[in-house]
Amino acid sequence: MNWEAISSIGEIVGAMAVVVTLGYLAVQVKHAKAATADNSRLIRAQGVREMCLEMCRNDALRMTQTKNWDLVAYYEDMAEKLGDSVEEVTRVDWANCYYFWMWWGQYASTRESRDLNELENVIGGLCSAPGMKLSWETSPLNRPLLQDDFVAFVDGIVAKQSH
Repeated sequence: MNWEAISSIGEIVGAMAVVVTLGYLAVQVKHAKAATADNSRLIRAQGVREMCLEMCRNDALRMTQTKNWDLVAYYEDMAEKLGDSVEEVTRVDWANCYYFWMWWGQYASTRESRDLNELENVIGGLCSAPGMKLSWETSPLNRPLLQDDFVAFVDGIVAKQSH
């Protein structure tokens, strides 16, 4: 074998190594982008959940927001349906909002059947509670602010629980 043939083989092997390396880097960039998007969704959901918890803890803030966001009639109706005071149902609704955003963060970050089955079990169990179900179905703070595919996912679970 002469040196030109060996050199040509070396160039071919080198070119193949470059192609494989570029393919590997493309896959890594794709995974990194997906991980960054998941992290961003989880951080957003965490921020909303923190606000929901603060609304549960701080009666003055919650009641001021209820008036400012024109939610008094909604909460009066909810209180009548659940047999609780307006203050109690505002706290319950914000606590439920916490759960909805936690579930959305989980849902938006995974599509593995094992994780979705676990999430379905949790949602199904908690949405059987009257206050949780009423919050999900009627709250102007929950469904309208969440993604349509997640809303459809939860609606499907709630519908199963109703039968």
